[in-house]
Amino acid sequence: MKGVPGLLIAVGLGIAGAFCNWLYLAQKGQALERVEFIGIDEGTRINPGDKFSEGHFHPISIPRIAVGNLDKAPFQWNELQTVIGMAATKTYSPGEILLRQDLRTPPQNDVKKLLAPDERVIWIPVDTRTFVSSLVSAGDQISFLVPRGAGSPAPAAAEGESGGATPPPGASEMIGPFRILALGNRLGSREVLSAAGATASQENVMAVAVKIVAGTLDERGQQLSDLLRQTNFQQVQVLLHPAAEGKAK
Repeated sequence: MKGVPGLLIAVGLGIAGAFCNWLYLAQKGQALERVEFIGIDEGTRINPGDKFSEGHFHPISIPRIAVGNLDKAPFQWNELQTVIGMAATKTYSPGEILLRQDLRTPPQNDVKKLLAPDERVIWIPVDTRTFVSSLVSAGDQISFLVPRGAGSPAPAAAEGESGGATPPPGASEMIGPFRILALGNRLGSREVLSAAGATASQENVMAVAVKIVAGTLDERGQQLSDLLRQTNFQQVQVLLHPAAEGKAK
């Protein structure tokens, strides 16, 4: 009979030891198991309005035990295709993790936050009959189709002529490309705007970024400014560029 208590103690110690061993292995397993999040690649800087592409990102691996309750905040690496083609609403530097909240929240209708230091914004009246505005968002690259010669100085008249040459009927040219900053009050997709409880309006006015060089508009920006003055701010036709072209230089 004296051996029974000893046997029970031995069994109890064995069970406790097995439990401790299992707990140790479980903790080690969590330490070894890792979660991969979408991070900004080294040498990559993403400006507000830039469209995300696969080359912008690399996986950032974190031990699951260290993630805690934050696993729902960042995009995980297996969701990469979900964010490709979306427009950045802020500046991203190498090593940052892409957060869901950054893409769900519109940039507070503050178009200035989408500008690089050497950029300014020009608002353009656009003809919404020539494109589907809901398919165009901030970050897209567009050009404007205008009558040939519009936005450029008229050629000097030759001796004996009364004025500069008139473009033949139907002749047109492109001015661009430009990066869209906003379409009316919409600085992102309509889905993001709707999620914020707002409604798109004034989509016949487009805000685009123009470059400043030595304190003045660059050539494309000056062409655009001249076009607006010469046409008395008439609506222009919009041409959408392929997504692969990336950010306008």
